Amino acid sequence: MDGFCSLPSLPAEAADVEAALRPDIARSYDQYIASGLYDSRYPKPNRRVLRQALQMLPAGGTFLDFGAGTGRYTLPLLALSGATGVAYDICRAACSTLTSRARDYVAAGRLKIVDGPIGAIHHTADPPFDLALLAFGVLGHIAGRRERLSVLRAVREMLHPDGRILLGLPNARRRFLAEQIAARPLIRDGELEPGDILYHRVSDEERIELFYHLYTAAEARRDLAEAGFRVDRIGPESILPESDAVGRRSTGILDDVLSGLVPTWLAYGLLVAARPAGSENR
Repeated sequence: MDGFCSLPSLPAEAADVEAALRPDIARSYDQYIASGLYDSRYPKPNRRVLRQALQMLPAGGTFLDFGAGTGRYTLPLLALSGATGVAYDICRAACSTLTSRARDYVAAGRLKIVDGPIGAIHHTADPPFDLALLAFGVLGHIAGRRERLSVLRAVREMLHPDGRILLGLPNARRRFLAEQIAARPLIRDGELEPGDILYHRVSDEERIELFYHLYTAAEARRDLAEAGFRVDRIGPESILPESDAVGRRSTGILDDVLSGLVPTWLAYGLLVAARPAGSENR
């Protein structure tokens, strides 16, 4: 699965079918957040991701938490550093919750919260940033390789020349194996792109339809290079499922240790650190 060729553009009629098939991720996440299910599954940051993000933030630096949700990385990044930040999400329920939780940081001028299209970041905030964080599969929820590359390029343009990007990507070799099998006919018929899957979560008898694009390490390197980044390293984001890795302190410590010992292909998620191509090492 590590060998991944370039994806052809879909013909117009196939693109229309694909768009109709995929759930509206903003609407789905409004349901997911409003139900309380997301916060109950992922109540805290992943120790490994937070540590690397803090190491990549210079003193007094600036960060963009892209797909910030309800703030499980935004809030500790602010609490544990002297940085200022922008939290961006297309989900209004998430932004509303984060606005309440981060009221003091907003009032102190250390945080701006932005929703809507990606261009709203430029209208509301003040790039460039030292760090862009796209944690726990945020990029994979964007349907269409062309759209994902567009987002990566836009993020690159918002970084300092020596800034960094840190991404958590769902590992195709570990995640949603049954859903990958179910997606094969849709991929064969051009209704989904290779690597795409459809899945759902259930909360209080409400079914929340979701979309994901799963990554191999080779594809992550290819897409980041095409978007103008140079990959520094790819390693495990976690070995245990994310809900286990962040649910309890003991399992979080165990997962952190295991993630430093096992090969990347066994990871539940891939953690990718990169910088704009052409920049010098810090």
